[in-house]
Amino acid sequence: MISSDDLPEFVLFGDSLTEWSFDDKTQGFGLFLEQQYHGKAQIVNEGQAGYYTSTDLALDFDRIITRAVSPRAPPTLLFTIFLGANDACLVADNKEYVPLSTFAANIRTFVETILTQDALSATKIVLITPPPINRPTTKWGEKSDYAYKTYVSKRRYAEKIMQIAAEYGETGRVVGLDYWGSLIDAALEVEGRGAEDQAVKYGEEKLPGCGLVGAKEFGEGWFTDGLHLDVKGYAVLSKGLMEVVVGKWPELAPERL
Repeated sequence: MISSDDLPEFVLFGDSLTEWSFDDKTQGFGLFLEQQYHGKAQIVNEGQAGYYTSTDLALDFDRIITRAVSPRAPPTLLFTIFLGANDACLVADNKEYVPLSTFAANIRTFVETILTQDALSATKIVLITPPPINRPTTKWGEKSDYAYKTYVSKRRYAEKIMQIAAEYGETGRVVGLDYWGSLIDAALEVEGRGAEDQAVKYGEEKLPGCGLVGAKEFGEGWFTDGLHLDVKGYAVLSKGLMEVVVGKWPELAPERL
């Protein structure tokens, strides 16, 4: 039997949404990949709770790359980059922790570093958008509220991730996963509205979790709090990730390794 140390690797790089995705309780995408690729690939947890793209994550990324390109390292088949949930949060004066332009530059640096390493010439990259948040709906919820502005900020960062993924599309090695949209779709389907035109759905001002008067909340099982994911939320991500990976690169299907 092949030792786990000799198996090719999938590296999951991100914040708490990645780090905690291996938890049995929430059944995250890290645990899902471990189950799907048992004996086929080693799933490496490189998530760090509370980190931002402009702080310790950059240093941590350097460590990850140094390890991945070392002569004795197993091949890295896939990198997932799942960031933005922390960067997009608002602080004083309605400013993001990491401005959108800086966040985008950081993501591009991560992607280009992987793409330009000779030892990672076959490595594929999935850029995962941050999800929406889930704010409670109250009779006072307004667009001026901090919670709603944070919700809108998350959407902008999600759109930026998809834009960046498209920029690298010609490489054949980078794809975006619109997890923000997938989670909204799933919540709208629960409301019986999944067949609506996407532009109409996403053009609404009262999407699930935004906290405005009249908006729906994500129900039980989607989030453990306003930010972190629960079983249903992670299930949408796991399904979407497998569809993207196998659809774009069939050679990475579990049965092909």
